[in-house]
Amino acid sequence: MHSLRKMIIWSSCLIFSLSYSILVFASSPAKHMCRSDQRDALWEFQNEFHLSGMAPNEKTQRWLNNTDCCSWDGVSCDLKTGNVVDLNLWGSSLNGSLRSNSGNLSYLTHLDLQGNGFTGELPESMGKLNQLTKLLLSTSKLSGNFHHALLNLTELTWIDLRSNHLEGNLPSNMSSFSKLVHFDVGSNSFSGPIPSSLFTIPSLILLNLEKKQLQRSTVDFSSFLHLKSLVLLDLSYLNTRSLLELSLFSKFVSLSMLDLSGNHLKISSSLHLPSPLGSLSLASCNISKFPNFLRKQTNLYYLDISANQIEGRVPDWLWMSELVYVDISKNALTGFDGPKDAIQTSPLEMLDISSNTFQDPFPLLPNSTRFFSASDNRL
Repeated sequence: MHSLRKMIIWSSCLIFSLSYSILVFASSPAKHMCRSDQRDALWEFQNEFHLSGMAPNEKTQRWLNNTDCCSWDGVSCDLKTGNVVDLNLWGSSLNGSLRSNSGNLSYLTHLDLQGNGFTGELPESMGKLNQLTKLLLSTSKLSGNFHHALLNLTELTWIDLRSNHLEGNLPSNMSSFSKLVHFDVGSNSFSGPIPSSLFTIPSLILLNLEKKQLQRSTVDFSSFLHLKSLVLLDLSYLNTRSLLELSLFSKFVSLSMLDLSGNHLKISSSLHLPSPLGSLSLASCNISKFPNFLRKQTNLYYLDISANQIEGRVPDWLWMSELVYVDISKNALTGFDGPKDAIQTSPLEMLDISSNTFQDPFPLLPNSTRFFSASDNRL
């Protein structure tokens, strides 16, 4: 009887254990391997490039053919379907042309190929990636035009094509990017007018048009007022004949970074920019007097007013802010107001006063200073 009871108890435990295992297995999410067509597309994609062997992050070198591509470096998949949704090969030393097979990865939502050595233009097939929300191709040596096929990517929230060799006009019908938050095409060779459709995208938070060659044409800068959500704006070196009134940007209540370097600037005496502003660059703007409005910008941590014609002395109130980086080089400044220890209580880390006409002894620097340049002066 005792043995029979033990056997019944043991059998019950076994049945419970098996049942529990089956239940857990059935309720656990299935792990899908990537689809073979997408694995083959990725393998073909990496075979198009040669590696320089110089980058420490050459992810494709660790890929193994006929294995689960969801486990490859830089590749992320949807856990339910196994579709490749994220390809991050930033700084992977890929050299060669972008070919057409990237269109086979139609489930991609994020594509990051920044910091590689591509040649030639963006392929038209990139316009087939219609689920893409982020396209990151900065510093990748791309040339050619802004491909109109990209206008098919209506889910895009992020476009970064900065620091390439792209040229020609930006497309006129950019309103198809209705969800765009980040648009960075700075440091290319784009020419022609700024498309008016760009100002119909109120979701924009970052806009960088640095060095867009407007070929001495005029610009209605008031159009930027339609972009009320802007936090970071770079309009430096636009090569335009238009006068830019700095007071225009007092209406951007969320602005934290503004770069207007290389433009013809007008500064009113009563100017007050938004209080969130932390970074301001006004280099090469033909400024002749030290901007008094800076006295009210108490949240500034970065200031560049270099390469102007500012004369006179540096006011002591400048150091009462939170400034960490200050570049006042290449002006006609002669001295510093205030006591010798006026700067010592500031959090200053970088100061460039080179190429001026300073004659006074320089005030004592704070211990936080990491870089200081005073070359080409009379100190």
